[in-house]
Amino acid sequence: MNDEAVKIKLATDPWARVKTRNGLNADEVISSLQKSIRRGMVEEACEYAYELYISSPQLEEKLWRRLITITVEDIGMGDVNAPILINNLSQMRKQFEYADGDRPIYFIHAIRYLCACEKDRSSDLLKNIIIKGFAMGKVPEIMDVALDKHTARGIEMGRDSFHFLHEASKVIPQLKVDNNYKKRYEEILKVYSPEKSIKTAFKFNAWQE
Repeated sequence: MNDEAVKIKLATDPWARVKTRNGLNADEVISSLQKSIRRGMVEEACEYAYELYISSPQLEEKLWRRLITITVEDIGMGDVNAPILINNLSQMRKQFEYADGDRPIYFIHAIRYLCACEKDRSSDLLKNIIIKGFAMGKVPEIMDVALDKHTARGIEMGRDSFHFLHEASKVIPQLKVDNNYKKRYEEILKVYSPEKSIKTAFKFNAWQE
């Protein structure tokens, strides 16, 4: 069974068939990079990243795709700004040629940041729960509250803007606000009618694109 699994891996993962500059298996270096970041091992992670970088431009691109994924897979809610920073660093390094000595500093900085972040793998765990649940036949049920004025069934049920205001648009948790917009909108709905709109009123699509 293991031999068959190895054959499938070699057939489907191109990095399992690639050697790095120093003769290491590329898929193992990529894996080592992520495991060391997960454990906050800064220098080790930087060494694995540098091995990928000096091996080829293609493996450098793989390095950055992995770093970007790590921001949500391993950092997750531990630092919700991590994806923004790492993506920006990835864009910044492109201002320098592949062989420019300044180019590596961007993945070094990215790795130092990721190693120091608090980490949360909940998004990846939930992703796998969803994927495997669907693979075993799970199909989501449509919520009753989703049947509002934006759906054909909701319209058939007579659900209007008041239903949307008080039920379908409810948010949890609700931020404490210091305005009366909801009350004011409710008062407008009591007198508003599309048929009575002025001729020059702008018309939006009746569906959600």
